[in-house]
Amino acid sequence: MKDLLLTGILAVMLTILPGCSVMSPNIDELLRPPQLTAQQSDIHNALQSTLGNGRTIKLKYPKRGEYLSAFVMYDLDNDDEEEALVFYEDANTEYGTRINILDNDGDGWVSCFDYPGNGSAVDQIQFVNVSGQEGCDILIGWEYPNQELKTVNLYHYKDGKLQNLFSNTYSELVLVNLTGSIYSDMVLLESNSSSRPVDAKLVSLLEDGTIGVVGTEYRLTNPFVSYFQVQSGRTADGMTAVFLDGYLGDNTLCTDVLYYDRVSGNLASKLMYGEDDYTQQTLRSLEIGSMDIDGDGITEIPILEPLPGYDASLGDEAMYLINYSAVDSTGIVRYTSVVMNLDAGYMLEFPDSWRDKVTITKQDKSNEWHFWIYDGSLSQMRGELLRIKVYSTKDYHDKFDTDTYRIIKTRGNFEYFAYIPPNMDEEYAITYEQLETMFSLL
Repeated sequence: MKDLLLTGILAVMLTILPGCSVMSPNIDELLRPPQLTAQQSDIHNALQSTLGNGRTIKLKYPKRGEYLSAFVMYDLDNDDEEEALVFYEDANTEYGTRINILDNDGDGWVSCFDYPGNGSAVDQIQFVNVSGQEGCDILIGWEYPNQELKTVNLYHYKDGKLQNLFSNTYSELVLVNLTGSIYSDMVLLESNSSSRPVDAKLVSLLEDGTIGVVGTEYRLTNPFVSYFQVQSGRTADGMTAVFLDGYLGDNTLCTDVLYYDRVSGNLASKLMYGEDDYTQQTLRSLEIGSMDIDGDGITEIPILEPLPGYDASLGDEAMYLINYSAVDSTGIVRYTSVVMNLDAGYMLEFPDSWRDKVTITKQDKSNEWHFWIYDGSLSQMRGELLRIKVYSTKDYHDKFDTDTYRIIKTRGNFEYFAYIPPNMDEEYAITYEQLETMFSLL
């Protein structure tokens, strides 16, 4: 397993190494007209001219997704020419974000249509075909401060006008083809509150040609108060599904897997088998999500197992083996086991020969991990198998470490070192070459 990167799930980690933090600036303050490209400046000037030079325009930026600019270029009407969507707030009129669509007529940019948004901020924008109409649909998520739920609108641009096809509320959403049609579906998820249970809604093109909720809303088994990660993926038996990694009220993470049940015509859970609720097996304290751990196109779920000598009662001091497991029609099957050092930003595939026999101790100050053959006590270990530590190139390097440890990976200013003691027990021994295939950066 070479250079396997975590997708989506660990990209939101606030720390990669101790002491390194990530600030969260206001998106709307990141760019201003002086920083615009020449094309964006032309579009901005055309918009300003349309509204009147006395108006004060504040550009609004989507907070997440592929499109993070206030100026989004896309061929909306399928004429092989890109139009410009501009998100802005007119401080002289009313509170709220508006959309202005501009086209280039050959002589310059001209405003074609102006439309009020459904919030004061833009959560995201995506281009998709849900309605089946020529061209694309425009999915925009809106939000207001201090409101728990966001609002999604699905628009279609036709004949110079923006038509609103669908609107509903959500906490998280994912575009996915669950129903098997040639067009996309949308799954809307809400989070739990004292006044509202957790529901999931499947939105698709209905038989009457409108966009609406398919079947009935699905009541999730787990009361997710927020979501760590939501993504589409495939189960072990080839079914397209939505993998939900969410937080429960005590900050514990849990996973559910939703699919479209063609018999009932509703959403259903892949982890509910009669009276058996397999989601309980996915409860975990580590902030890790579902992913395709081995690159086979199947999304696996993390299931934690304390390493020898540890148990969950130790809280943050516990060390875990993470069994990434696939879902099929019969239940959950373990595929690949790894250990993850989230602070240092790496993971290591755990050989089957080490299961139940090898454990890890860590040095808190240096965050160095030591791998041992477990003999019944963490205080008296024998048979050291491996050490892994991380240095910044800006830090002091102990000469003994430089002479003894071997660099196995680098990333930016960080160097990942490993030491394999000589004369290891052959049953558990690995080589540096094997270690490099087992080791991956997060």
